[in-house]
Amino acid sequence: RSPLARAIYRAGQFFRGFVTAVDPDDARAVAALLSPAELQLFLGQRPRDRRHAVLTMRHVERIATAEGSTPSDELRTAALLHDIGKGTLHVEDRILYVLLEAISPTLVDRFADEHASRPRRALWRLRHHSSLGAAQLTAAGSTPRVIDLVSTHHLPATPEGDRELPWLLAADESA
Repeated sequence: RSPLARAIYRAGQFFRGFVTAVDPDDARAVAALLSPAELQLFLGQRPRDRRHAVLTMRHVERIATAEGSTPSDELRTAALLHDIGKGTLHVEDRILYVLLEAISPTLVDRFADEHASRPRRALWRLRHHSSLGAAQLTAAGSTPRVIDLVSTHHLPATPEGDRELPWLLAADESA
């Protein structure tokens, strides 16, 4: 995306964050899909993050349908749980991350510190949320496929031959 398109997307993402309600039909679909331990992880997210997760799952379903396919339940589960490693963050921490990342990804790496004050610790969590989420999913007993999808959803290149991971990446960007 161009810098302008990326800025417009991020502004829209910020304002969409104020709509946090999950539709009752979506809530039932989530409860039916996730294991009890996975559901606890899902419900442990902030409302705006739960809403983003559901939107990501619905985008995955639309992308797969447009390609004449059906997403696996593991992909749908990964869509719902892909950001659990972020934990609970303040809005200003997310904004700082997006701004630093836009200026230079190395700035995030320079300031991110797991053991520092809240803003620097938040930058670290945001930078490493894929692996942190994968660890949480491992502890929750999720399938290896769900764990793999979550752990790789921010890698610079997608593994060759994985048909579903690009759907997750596209859906995450759109939600």
